[in-house]
Order: sequence, then C-alpha cells, then structure tokens
Amino acid sequence: MNSKRRVLINSFLYTASSMLVKAFNFFLIPIYTVYLSTEQYGIVNLINSFSGVVTYVVAFSLFSAVIRFYVVYKDDNLKLKSFLGTIFTFVFLSGLFFALLGFLLRDYLITWFFEGIGFFPILLIGFSTLVFVSLHTVHQHLLRAMQKGKKLAIANIAVFVVQVILNLIFLVGLNMKAEGILLASLIVNILYFIYIIIDLTRQKLFKITLNFRLLAESLKYSIPIMPHDLSTQIASFASKVVLKNNESVSEVGIYSLANQFTSIIDLIQSTVNSAFQPWFFENMTHNNSERTREIIDFSYVLLVLYSIMYLLIGLFSQEAVMIMAEGSYVKAWTVIPILIVGFSIKSIYYFHVNIMLFNKKASKVLFIATISGSIIDIILAFLLVPYLGMYGSALAFGIAKIIVVVLVVILSRRFDSLRYNIIKMLSIIIPSLLFMAAGLFFSYTKYIYEFNWLNLSYKFVILFLYLLFVYLTNFKRINAAIIKFRQRKDRRKL
Repeated sequence: MNSKRRVLINSFLYTASSMLVKAFNFFLIPIYTVYLSTEQYGIVNLINSFSGVVTYVVAFSLFSAVIRFYVVYKDDNLKLKSFLGTIFTFVFLSGLFFALLGFLLRDYLITWFFEGIGFFPILLIGFSTLVFVSLHTVHQHLLRAMQKGKKLAIANIAVFVVQVILNLIFLVGLNMKAEGILLASLIVNILYFIYIIIDLTRQKLFKITLNFRLLAESLKYSIPIMPHDLSTQIASFASKVVLKNNESVSEVGIYSLANQFTSIIDLIQSTVNSAFQPWFFENMTHNNSERTREIIDFSYVLLVLYSIMYLLIGLFSQEAVMIMAEGSYVKAWTVIPILIVGFSIKSIYYFHVNIMLFNKKASKVLFIATISGSIIDIILAFLLVPYLGMYGSALAFGIAKIIVVVLVVILSRRFDSLRYNIIKMLSIIIPSLLFMAAGLFFSYTKYIYEFNWLNLSYKFVILFLYLLFVYLTNFKRINAAIIKFRQRKDRRKL
C-alpha cells in the first residue's frame, strides 16, 4: 500500500471513529435537550471545557512527544518500551497530583470559575476523570503514531457504545441530569485505562518505569508545545465563563449546542491532520521537490473537501437544530455560521503548524502565535460578550483565529522552504463562505425561528451551484486524479 493511500484510509478511519467517540453528544442532542434544561446542559459543557484545559496540563502535552519520538524508537523495542512506560507512568502520577490539588483548592476554583455549581458531586467527578482521560488521549496518539487506524476505530466505536449506554441509563433511566453525564464519562475512561494496560501488555510494551533521561527529552519537546495546545482550550473555557457571568449558565448551554455542530468541523480537520501528519513528516524528511509538490497538491485537495463541509453545515444547521433540539435551544443555530467562519480560517493553520512541528526549533516558538491569539480571544470576549452575548464570543473566536493563522504562516516561513500559496488557499475557502451567506439570507431575514420548505429548497439550489463552481474551478485536478486512478487500475490488470 502506497503512503498516500494509507494516509487516506487512516484519515477515514480516524475521522469516522473519532466522530463517534468525541462527538457522541451530537448524536444524543434530541435526548439531551429533552432531559437536560439549558442550564444543566451549560453545566456539563462548562465542566468539560475545564477538563479540556487541564488535560494538557496534566499530560504536559506529551501526546505530541509520543507521535514525534515513536518514529525514532520504533525499531528498538527495549527503548520504545522504556519510553512508553515512562510517558504513561508520568501522566498517571501527574493526574493523581492535579486531582488532589483540585480537591484542596476547590473553594478557590468555585469562586473563580464555577460559582453556583456545587463541588459534590459534579466537580469531584470532573476532577477524578482527569486522571484517566489524559491517559486515554496519550494512548490514542500512540495508535495514530503506529498508524493503526483499524485498531483505533474499533476502540473508539467500543467507547462510543459504552458511553451511549451509560448516558441513557443515568440520564433517562435514573434521571441524574448533569451528574449522570459526567459520571458516565468517568466510568468510560476508567474502563479505557484497563484496556490500555491490556493492549500494551499484549504488544509487550507495558512497563511501569520512569526513565528520567527519556522523560527530560520528551518534556523538552512537549513543554514548549503546551502553550500552543492550551491556548485554544483556555480561550474556549474563558469565553464560557465570561458568558456565564454576564448572561447565565443557560446561555452557555445554548452556545455550547452551537459549538456541538461546529466542533464537527474541527474534529474532522484535526483527525484528518492526525493521519496526514506522519505522512507529512515522512515526506519532509526526504526533502526533495517532488515530495514537496505532492504535499502541497494533496493539501489543496483536502482544503476543497473542507470547503464543501463548511457549506453543508452552515446551510443546514438551522433545520438540523430545529429537528434535533428542543424548542428552548433553537436560537443556537444563529451563531453557528459565525463560528464556521473562524473554523474555516483555522484550516490554514493546520497545514502550516505541521511545518513548525516537524522542525524542533520552530516547535519551541509555536506558542507565540497561539498564545497571542488566545489572549486576544479572551480580551475580545470580555469586551464583546457584555454587549453581544454569545455572538460576541463567536466574533472574538473568529478574530483570534485570523490572528493565529497570520502569525503561524509568518513563523513557519522562517524555518522551512515549504510555502503554501495563501491566496490560493483563501480562493478555496472564501467562495464557500460567500455561498453560505447567500444561502442563509432568508433564514436570517424572514425565517429565523421557522422551518420553511421553500427556504430549504433554496438552500439546496445554492449547494448545487457551489458544487458546480467547485467542479469548474478544479476540473483539471479532478481529471488528473481520474486519469491516475485509471492508469493504476490498468497496471493492476496487467
């Protein structure tokens, strides 16, 4: 199997399985919005957002080191075993430490972030989950580094099924509301922890150890990446805290539902990038013009596919929310297109950040871009949310993403000769957003809280016109791909 085909297969497996496990909340929206008030839904998402921040602190972003150094140690089983044993042992001990610290500082945390939310049992469950969710994330990155897409997909589907069952038991059967959702997450991550031990043991890679030399080398690589990993999570959590303090926890719930829809975009982009990244590193290692051209061409194809996704989600988010969610959540759709603009700009970031992660020196300054964007996001949220509510939070997110992309592009060009054509990238993204704006004209001006079949038909016409536009502007690339496919098929027959 050639490397590009393997990337495509792994991309599909990562995306499909990750969407099941990480976006399981999306598939349960009809149940959530019936059994959870907007306030309860806001509490769950506030806790999950906090966990998203602390997970990177607990693991010191060692997930990145697993992907980066696996290719270095994979041919030396003893060293690989010691490396992985060190990473998993350290992350487990770190999780215990931070969970205990959260318990000791609970009064301060409630005052700063969770006022009105009791420590027992909600925050206690959330802190306990941190110990196991960080290990879960490390193991997922290990499977990606090994390019074991099928195995990762099966594990993710199993997690998804157990998560759904537990959510239904606790939420529908026992009516435990927010506590039930969080408890289900804790149980799932404990079960996955047991699976990690079994999986590593079967591969003869399980070892409880702390090799301080390997740990120091890994932390030296991962700690400079921590601000980069943390920045988006911190900004997202801060915007929800600001929204809660200026509006209500219910508004956080409505805004979180909008994020559930747009998070599909980032989930797909990040999981595809997880498969793309090892292939990118491998091709960059050879450092020749043919490999560089292949990287750039493949990246543009991915961006075209992303642009179709932006339009699909943006155009039909209104109908999706109205069909899937209870009436008190309907306002959520109005903020989704604004968030999509930010995520579409972020797609450029993913391609350029790989350049910086490949170069060890560049990875150490990556935080400059991400921290700058996050600080601006938080500042704008403080300024805009009091006047615009959740729309101010979405606007702050979009502006911050533009700034991050600009900085990452500038920094990446200082460290490597691989240069994407930014104008070409924007020429792929912007038409998608313009078609989305045209398709939503009547939704915002006439049918904002109303499902209308004529309006839906108009959106399908816009979608068809955009697909025609994509074909006409990319037909040479599409035809070339078809010719290559036929040539490969003919060679197989021979």
